[in-house]
Amino acid sequence: MQSHPRKATMPVLVDHIIGLRNRGLTAPVILAFCFSDVPALKACLTGCRMARSIPVIMTTFNQVNADGGYAGVTASGFVSLVNELAAETGYAGPVIFGRDHGGPYTVYDHRALSRQQVMKWVKHNITEDLKAGFSCWHADGTSGREDEKENGNLPIDLVVAATIEMIAHCEQERQRLQMEPISYEVGSEEQKGGLTAPDRFDTFLDLFCRGIVSRELTSARIDFVVAQTGTHMKLKRREEDHHFQLYQDGFKPRQVKALNRVAQKYRHPGARLLFTQHYSDHITAGDADALLRSKAGKANFGPEMTMPELRRLLTWETRERNLLAACGRMNKTSGFREAMIREMDKQPEIWQNYLPQGTTDESTGKRLAAESSDVQDALIVFRGRYVKNHPACAAASRRLIRNVVDLSIDRNPEKTIIEDILNTAVMPRLKQFRMAGIRDAIITIY
Repeated sequence: MQSHPRKATMPVLVDHIIGLRNRGLTAPVILAFCFSDVPALKACLTGCRMARSIPVIMTTFNQVNADGGYAGVTASGFVSLVNELAAETGYAGPVIFGRDHGGPYTVYDHRALSRQQVMKWVKHNITEDLKAGFSCWHADGTSGREDEKENGNLPIDLVVAATIEMIAHCEQERQRLQMEPISYEVGSEEQKGGLTAPDRFDTFLDLFCRGIVSRELTSARIDFVVAQTGTHMKLKRREEDHHFQLYQDGFKPRQVKALNRVAQKYRHPGARLLFTQHYSDHITAGDADALLRSKAGKANFGPEMTMPELRRLLTWETRERNLLAACGRMNKTSGFREAMIREMDKQPEIWQNYLPQGTTDESTGKRLAAESSDVQDALIVFRGRYVKNHPACAAASRRLIRNVVDLSIDRNPEKTIIEDILNTAVMPRLKQFRMAGIRDAIITIY
């Protein structure tokens, strides 16, 4: 097996794409895998090995941080984990790591803290990210406390100030650590605090670019910018079988063009401001083509890559219960579904805003345990990733996997889950966004 250097950065990938476009050639949209789940990571690395692509793996503060996050690992621990999984899956190429939605108040438990306390925590994590080798950092200043908001949004000057403060600290630490330049991403697609309209987007970029100059941060590479393009992941009941499915509601290709025109006013060699699409999960083939035509820089995927595992586990749990009931051994059930519901009810903020369309009037939205079983299953699949690694859920999952094997439901459940993710999500997206073969195309850069 041919081995390639592991040292690769987001700036190398961005420069390659810009070079293709400058020569009038078709360039890929960078596919960013935004998750920390082991099966999904294995599927990502396997897919990139098969497609001769480069895995770009970004993680949020909720997933991975200096305190562990819900994945239970720090930034350096996450990099070590991915490198171990790369060896296990036979992927021998470079891996690009980045921070998604890095910023104050992006962690659920931080809402009670002061802004000064949160920014101190963010800056500590910036340093840890750089030490771990992250070469892309999303400076997202659009989250805040409710008492800081005006008409549902943070004041734009506060958003800009927080964004610049994070980039300034990152640049200071990068230079102290004698690291090569990294790629920055700014803005957000979030509805509360995000850049939800072209005029607000324009104001943000104007103030941001002026602030970068006044703070003498023009050496910082502002390679990506993100704003709201209408992508909202929602659950909707299917008429044919009354189950719920995740779908994209409101993606607006024209909005991408409008936002791109705004960004064009502020672009220069130090600020590429390549448009980034967040919440790309489950966008249609036509919408993906629209992103390619608009010369977007990056598309982030997360839930689409983690949902197949939870969907498969719930399917197995139903079969497990039926088989054990038939032989009078219900005391041996894994209790996976119940464990997931209990843990999700301890953190209702992770699912309350995602109750599916079509739920009954009796729905209170207060306790998942009180919802109908189909609503419970839909939300476990969509939002269960936040609690899947909690000790109670992880233990129940291990029991379920043992029962799956012992009951001959599936002889190799881990392989089945990885193949689900690989075939339904990873490989189609690598092809769709033209990331296949990119490792060979840029290998001469190293």
